[in-house]
Amino acid sequence: MTRIARITSIAGLIAVSGVYPHHVTAQEAESYYISNVDSIVQSKCIDCHVSGGQAGSTSLRFTSSASGNHGVFDSYVISPARADRVLTKITGGAGHGGGAQISAGSADYQKFEQYMQYLTDTSSDVTVPSPPRNVSAEAGDKSATVTFSAPADDGGAETTEYTATSNPGGFSGTCSASPCLVEGLANGTAYSFTVTATNEVGESAPSEQSNSITPAESLTRAVYIGEPVEGETHSGVGLVRGWAIASDGITKVEIWIDGVYFQDAPYGGARGDVGNAFPDVPGSNESGFALTFNYSNLSKGDHTVKAIAYTTDGATRETTATFTVDRFPNSFITAGDAVILDSASCTVSGDEISIVDALVEQSPYDLLLKWRRAEQGFEIVEIR
Repeated sequence: MTRIARITSIAGLIAVSGVYPHHVTAQEAESYYISNVDSIVQSKCIDCHVSGGQAGSTSLRFTSSASGNHGVFDSYVISPARADRVLTKITGGAGHGGGAQISAGSADYQKFEQYMQYLTDTSSDVTVPSPPRNVSAEAGDKSATVTFSAPADDGGAETTEYTATSNPGGFSGTCSASPCLVEGLANGTAYSFTVTATNEVGESAPSEQSNSITPAESLTRAVYIGEPVEGETHSGVGLVRGWAIASDGITKVEIWIDGVYFQDAPYGGARGDVGNAFPDVPGSNESGFALTFNYSNLSKGDHTVKAIAYTTDGATRETTATFTVDRFPNSFITAGDAVILDSASCTVSGDEISIVDALVEQSPYDLLLKWRRAEQGFEIVEIR
């Protein structure tokens, strides 16, 4: 828009200037509108640009509130092109239904023109965002999934796009929110990633580097708990066991009981069944983990066990099983003659054995034993 010398008034001050100010705050723009423009709007625009008026369906609808009317213009004029449209309309151009309300070059026109410039100048309050945070990558087949947190400072404008870029190679992927998928990577090559954020002003500086990952063909990761059996009752000394596989290898398996770390489970046991199911995953036939566990150290009732498998790339997979514990008063019965069945009776049904009046540490109990396929044996599942 043409910049000509004019007399301006901002917040009650008068200054003669041949150019517009380099930067105007939002408060200054509002003050200028209230002092110089709202009276023009009230006298020339309000009849049509009001709810129910001829232009009441447009986004420029005014009221008797000067501050509110400034807000209407501020929301509408987001670029010089919008500002030029307003100036064209008030002089009767661009199909303005109300015709010419202000003559180009008049004092009222100059006030409108400067106000439009003030609105576009306030855009300098917006800056590029700060870098995204907490960047993390997970490998795929010739690809990576990059997750991140939004910038701590969006620069005063909505972030419209994120870009994740690999190092090395400069491969990139864009997204409107976490995560970003980066494709075209080479399997077997290690990559890390940075992420930038973009708003209406521009692109942020890159984030800190993510962890390093190595894409691999048909990347498979899984972990499974076979014992304790999900939803079943366990007692006495048994095992916590299962299997874990990953195309990029397993480094350790952690066991957690009721949300508390217990210990790492020895890993690498023979599992021909898993090897047959996952023949393309290296080491799947030696993917078993197991440790001895005394279920009677837990209280009677429901409990959870969680296995967390860690891969060589730093990724994790986890699974949880819920089980119930039944137990004798002592967590470990030591005396050799503590269990006497001389006066007990026994019945069998299906895969269950019921024992009545078993004497355990001189106290009578009724016991129910059940065949467990996972354990390949009978286990006490109920103590009464």
